[in-house]
Amino acid sequence: MLSFDFDKWTIRSDPDLTREVYASIDTSGAELCGCEECFNFAAVRHLVYTPEILNLLDWFGVDPLLESGVRHRGRLDSGLHLYSGWFHLVGEITAGPLTPVAAAREGEKSIVSLIPSGDGLQFGFSTARGNAPDEFFGLPVVQFEFCAELPWVSNGPEPA
Repeated sequence: MLSFDFDKWTIRSDPDLTREVYASIDTSGAELCGCEECFNFAAVRHLVYTPEILNLLDWFGVDPLLESGVRHRGRLDSGLHLYSGWFHLVGEITAGPLTPVAAAREGEKSIVSLIPSGDGLQFGFSTARGNAPDEFFGLPVVQFEFCAELPWVSNGPEPA
C-alpha cells in the first residue's frame, strides 16, 4: 500500500489492485442508471475533471470513465446543473474525516466539506462503501467523492 497526504486526509491505497478491479468493471454508474440526468452527465463527463484530479485518480488507479454513481442535485441559478458522484479505490483513510463528505443539506443545492479544485469542481474522501460496485466486495474501500457544476447538453427535457 502507498500512502498519500492530501489536505485533511492521509490515504493508504493499493493502486495496482484498484486498477485490476476497474479492469473488471464494464459500465459506469451513469450508464447503468440510464436516466436523462445520468445520460447528460455521461455526455459532459470530459468537462468534469481538472488535470489535477485526473492525475490524482490515475495515482489511485481509478478509471475516470467508470464512476460508481452520480446524482443530479438540481439546476442552479447560473443555468448549470449540480451533480455529485463517487469513485471507489482499494485502501483506507488513516487520518482525516471518516464520514461521508458530499452530503447535501436537505432542501439546498450546496455540498459541504469538499475541497475546491477549480471550475466548479469539489472533492473529498470518505469511508462510505454502500455504493461500491460488487467488484470491490471484501476489499478495504475508500470513496472518492466529487461535486461538479455542469451544462445541460442532452436533447431530453432539462430538469428544473
